[in-house]
Amino acid sequence: MKTIFCSFTLCFFLAACGLKDDITKKDTPTSGKVNLFFDEGLTLHINNQTFTFKSFYKNADINLIPSNEKQCIEALYNDSSKVIAISRMLSEKEIQQFKAKNIIPQMSIVAGDAIALIVNKNFPDSVISITELAELLKGNDSSYIKNQHIDIVFDNANSGCTRQLKDSLVPSQNFGKNCTGLQSTPDLIKAITQSSLAIGICDYAWLSDKDDNTTKEFLKSVKILAVSKNKHETAYMPDQSNIATRHYPLCRSICIIRRSAEFSLGKGIETFIAGPKGQLMFLKQGLPPNRQEERVIEIDMTPLR
Repeated sequence: MKTIFCSFTLCFFLAACGLKDDITKKDTPTSGKVNLFFDEGLTLHINNQTFTFKSFYKNADINLIPSNEKQCIEALYNDSSKVIAISRMLSEKEIQQFKAKNIIPQMSIVAGDAIALIVNKNFPDSVISITELAELLKGNDSSYIKNQHIDIVFDNANSGCTRQLKDSLVPSQNFGKNCTGLQSTPDLIKAITQSSLAIGICDYAWLSDKDDNTTKEFLKSVKILAVSKNKHETAYMPDQSNIATRHYPLCRSICIIRRSAEFSLGKGIETFIAGPKGQLMFLKQGLPPNRQEERVIEIDMTPLR
């Protein structure tokens, strides 16, 4: 009898382990495994969003792969990733390339964002215009500050920041010889602290959360330039308010793009980030969420006695 009981217990234990293993491996909106490629500029926000998601859904295994915009789209196209986070929607040409493989990507804008221009604390100015920035990108390195040669340093040669400035400010020519690209934003911060005549280009998402320890360390050694559309016009800082109103000239969006099915972990991540908890996290971390929950306030006008 004792042998039968032990055998039954062992079988139950093995079955329970197998069930748990099956739940962990099954691809559902709250379980399974997925590679999430994302533009390195979004690191702080994607880390926090997925950490919170996994704290709710223990059977979700999300492998985070910081990359650049170009590699993210390639990973989605080649099926190395079912879901990516970058700073724009796919172009019509890219959508057609996916459709040629019978894939229709699903895209969601989840928050506002911006490109930030950072400089050394000893940099001789605090404001720059879009027209002045365009001239620097073209290689006219002494056009901004007389007799001073300014270098432009990108977070990554293939980042969303680099692509956006190329497409919007110098679409018909190459960047000037004064423009270089590094590997990551931490590398960029280090380079800017060592040069008093360089402007760094990075994602504002690295700098939006003033309570984050990494952001605090970054802002100890660099400052952010205010940007105007044209010289002598009002310049705006990249912050939650100016991004939401689009007063800041270098605004962008954070987009979640997936190729996975509706009932999948990729869909679950997208839904969470676009939902109330994910949107509140963006708000608390200094970025304008794409959708803010409506607040209903009732005022009791009954006189106090």
